[in-house]
Parts: sequence; structure tokens; C-alpha cells
Amino acid sequence: MRPEMSDVKTLVLKVGSGVLVRDGVHLDRGTFCRLVEQITHLMEAGIQVALVSSGAVALGRGRMGVERPDRQSLPKLQALAAIGQTALMQLYDSEFAHYQRRCGQVLLTRDDLDDRTRYHNARRTLRAIWGLGALPIINENDTISTDEIRFGDNDHLAARVACLLEADLLVILSDVEGVFTADPSLNPDAKRIERVIASDQSLDGFVSDTKDQLEGVGTGGMVTKIGAARIAALRGIPTVIMSGKLPERLPELMTGASVGTYLVPASTRQSSRRSWVQSLKVRGRLHCDEGAAEALKRRGKSLLPSGLVEIEGRFDEGEAVEICTIEGTAFAKGLATYPAAALRRIKGVQSNQIGTILGYHTSDVVVHRDDMVFFSNGDGE
Repeated sequence: MRPEMSDVKTLVLKVGSGVLVRDGVHLDRGTFCRLVEQITHLMEAGIQVALVSSGAVALGRGRMGVERPDRQSLPKLQALAAIGQTALMQLYDSEFAHYQRRCGQVLLTRDDLDDRTRYHNARRTLRAIWGLGALPIINENDTISTDEIRFGDNDHLAARVACLLEADLLVILSDVEGVFTADPSLNPDAKRIERVIASDQSLDGFVSDTKDQLEGVGTGGMVTKIGAARIAALRGIPTVIMSGKLPERLPELMTGASVGTYLVPASTRQSSRRSWVQSLKVRGRLHCDEGAAEALKRRGKSLLPSGLVEIEGRFDEGEAVEICTIEGTAFAKGLATYPAAALRRIKGVQSNQIGTILGYHTSDVVVHRDDMVFFSNGDGE
């Protein structure tokens, strides 16, 4: 039993293409209708649900009679996503209307959640939809963002939304029943993992050879789902990966039954800001000397220009960078206080020389401790 489920008041639910679509292009109406019914029951029970739904590209293919476009043909994929998104929302709107429920479409890009102002605006909008008693249905804005189409980022997006809303639980509906010790379609002795710490590195070995059964429909496999669970765990949010083909098991899950795989968050919960930093796309890398690395990891210091050895990439002030040892091993991530070009000019110098060299002075530090998060294999936290 999972007694924690009784405390869930806010839930982010992610459903993949492999759950919603059959034959690669046609809606699995039976599963779809049962899913809508179960979401309605959750809402009637007083749970605030945000739905992250894939399926736009697949439905677009069905509408346009496209067999299987080249995954490198991004303009065509984006066009199909635009066509399919309309169909997807019409289906949701029509089906939820049977239960006197309304839904609202929210299309997000990575940049929307990387920019702190837009991040807060998105949160306010989603909460306002809840305030109206409606269901927010979220998808990546595929027409202007290529990441989701190419890398299966709707799992990532769902984790980001869970952090954004400070949800109590993230549920990822897959076309398999959870995480297994081996690929269950190939190994009859494979066992479902009932409960595991999200950061447990042994998970990587379990899922490296395991793929979703309908991988050709969507773009995300089990590896991306584990990655999403780890993002949520950094914010103290647990994740359940379970079969979406049996949506009627959602009520069982919420009553504490052993459904799917329960990925337990880390014991320490990151602040909202650090969770946001953790989720940002890396724009460059900062290599620091041994003394600086030690000061960051062991003594909780900020990164100073005197400790910089090399700067990789092109980035602006306020963008995310990885912090690495001289050898190139990344151990932390943070927000740069100066652009890459400026850092190349001040690397290795004392902080009191910054103004003289650059002609302006923004900060004494390159990355402030409060804007820094350490990776799970790092020693900082």
C-alpha cells in the first residue's frame, strides 16, 4: 500500500501517443473515453488535475493520410502537429462535455519555462484555469519548438509542469505497466519494480534495453520517463509510471494500491528557484581549477573568476551553464552572471579587477551559490 496517495490534492497526468493511438494514426477511442471518465472522477473527488497530452503528430498523420514521415523532416512534423493538435483538442472538448466539464489548451515551449517571468505567468494561467473548474490540457508548442518532436520531451515537459505547479504527484501513463527488471516482451522472468528511489542508478541498467511497445508512435521511451521522474524528484514530487491502457486503475492508485512503479523523491526538497535552475537547458560550460571545485563542493562557496580556467560555448548573462573540473567532468549547474565573451576576458583574475577589464561591474562572482545546483554524483548537496 502507498498511504501517501491519500494526501494528493494536485496531480499532473501525462499520457503518451502510444496510449491514445492505435495503428500509429487512429484514436483508440475506447481507451480515450475511459481515460476522460477517470480524469473526471478525479476532479469530482476534489483533485486538481493538469493533463499533459501527446498525440498531435499521430492524429495529424491520420487526418492527412501520411504513412510515416521522415523524422528529420521537421517542417512536415510540425505541420502535422498543428493539424493534429486541433483534432486532439476537439476530441477532448467533446468528450469532457459529456460530463459537463470544460478544458483549456495551453501550449508551452522550453523557452516559456526557462524564462523566469514567463514561468510565473504560466503558473498563474494554469491555476486560473483550475479556479474556473476547468482542466488545463498542456502540450509542447511543436510548431515553433523542435525539441519535443525530436527527443520525446513531453515526459520532460510533464515533469517541468509538475514542478511549476508544485504538484503532489506526477503520473506518467505509458503502454507498459511500469518499470521492469528486464524487457517483459523478451524476458518472461522480468518483474515489475513496485517502489524505487528515483535517483537509484540501478534503474539505468534496467531500462537501457527496454522500450515502449509502441515506440514508433511517440518519441519517448522508458529512459525519458525515468529522466522525468528524476526532475520531479528534485522538487520532492513522487512519480508513478503505469499503464494508460487501463485508466480504470487510476482510482486504485489514488487509494494506495500497488499500481505501476512508484519512484520516490529525494529526501531533501530543492527550493523552487533551484528546481527551476536544474531544469534549464545548458548553454555552455565553465571549467574551474581544483581549488575552486573544492571550494564549491566542500565549502559552499560561489564560483569566482579567479578559479576559471576555460569557457565553452556562447551564452548570455543569466543563462544556464555546467560547471566542470579541469578534466571536463561536470559536477554542478548554475546561472552565469556574465556573458561568455566577458568571462573569457576575466578568467583567472581577481574580482576587484573585473570593472577595470570590462568597463562595468555586475557581480564579484561568476556563478552565485544561490543559483547553483549540484548533480547527484557531486558532493555539494
